[in-house]
Amino acid sequence: MKSRSSLQTLISAGVLAAACAAGGAMAQDPAADAAADPNARSPEIVVVPLGEEEGEAHFVVGQMAWGDVLGILNQIQEQSSEQTITTAQNLWGARNENPPFFLFELARLTAESDPAFAVQAYFLGRSRTMYDAARCLDSSAVDVINEASAYAGVTVLEVIASRPELTIAAIEGIIESGSAFSGEASPWWACSFGTNAYFAAVNGQTLSGNEWLIVENRWPSVRDRISSNLQNNLDMMRNAVAAETAPE
Repeated sequence: MKSRSSLQTLISAGVLAAACAAGGAMAQDPAADAAADPNARSPEIVVVPLGEEEGEAHFVVGQMAWGDVLGILNQIQEQSSEQTITTAQNLWGARNENPPFFLFELARLTAESDPAFAVQAYFLGRSRTMYDAARCLDSSAVDVINEASAYAGVTVLEVIASRPELTIAAIEGIIESGSAFSGEASPWWACSFGTNAYFAAVNGQTLSGNEWLIVENRWPSVRDRISSNLQNNLDMMRNAVAAETAPE
């Protein structure tokens, strides 16, 4: 597979078109045989030239795939700074309908003005991305967790590193509300990051739902595993903070 370029390269190349505007929820385009299998996906490839020495990058697109969310992010980031507040409000308002990828952009937009909210958006996006990736049959799709999280930017990571109480509060809120699992977007955006979707796109194949998505009766066990992971991380954070503040 050719390398997946950074967003900056895509913006410079100007070739990934956004599927829709940033002002509201991003609905998926229906598959041709959606009536028979609503989870059927027919991915395609967009090839992005990166220059004579760098070659090209291949992106899977179609029905809100990985390449599509990058294209939409491109459009969001092209908006003027005067629209930042409106953009952030729209992204938060549509957080349950949109792929969680856009919560990382929300974290980036608010990291300086409202760090507590940015950390909340970051960990909600990360926990939902974990859930989406865990429901993919292709194990290589798990790489999307760190790839997508990186779009939140370094400022958010600096806040997380310097203010652990914000991370604790964010994870506590996610556990108490169950919001890690209340997203309504298809996990296809995450699963299309994997190699199986890439090769299906290269070969012009349609993937049935049972070829890329685990069966729904396994989802509760996935939720249990992620809930346990969140609780373990919360316990470690609490213990670390307690150790630092304990009298010598």
